[in-house]
Amino acid sequence: MGTMNRTSKIILVAAIVVVAAVVVTAFVLVHKAQNTATQAAANQLYNGVASGASAGTKNYSATHTAAPANVTVPNEGATGTVAASVAVPAIQGPAAPGSSASYRSFNISVDNGQFSPSNIAVNLGDTVNLYITAIDKDYAFTQPDYGFNDLLPKGVKKTIQFQANNSGRFEFYCSSCGGPSSGPVGYLTVVSPAAQ
Repeated sequence: MGTMNRTSKIILVAAIVVVAAVVVTAFVLVHKAQNTATQAAANQLYNGVASGASAGTKNYSATHTAAPANVTVPNEGATGTVAASVAVPAIQGPAAPGSSASYRSFNISVDNGQFSPSNIAVNLGDTVNLYITAIDKDYAFTQPDYGFNDLLPKGVKKTIQFQANNSGRFEFYCSSCGGPSSGPVGYLTVVSPAAQ
């Protein structure tokens, strides 16, 4: 093969740069389109807006029901008046300066096919941290209305954080165990502070 002259080399390098730029641009555009579609779907689920429904119309899953009447949201250090199945915050404080919402942190375990405690009660607008530890085997933490489907590997403390923006009673369960009918299950109850 003959030696390329300098002009041919410059043209070849320029062609390679142009092809690389086109490939990178195409990749970025496809990735951006996928992210936009994924984010739109997540926003629909998170905001509860059904496809084709008017704004403000909630589209909850079968794991959502109305919150029971007279739900008491326990504060940090609550004892005696709280059932053993109700989580008491390990840490509680203002969610933000000047905010009426609280930050609430809970320690939850899942062992022998049961979440413990299995009931979490918070106020609408609260920022919630769940520290969940699987004790005896791998589990999952699934709650479709809040968009959770997190694996819980045995022996690992998993952090799940969210803002309680939707009110009601939300069943959470282990999807890898067969779903709500197979257990374990628990309940997140989100109530308006005025409704207590």
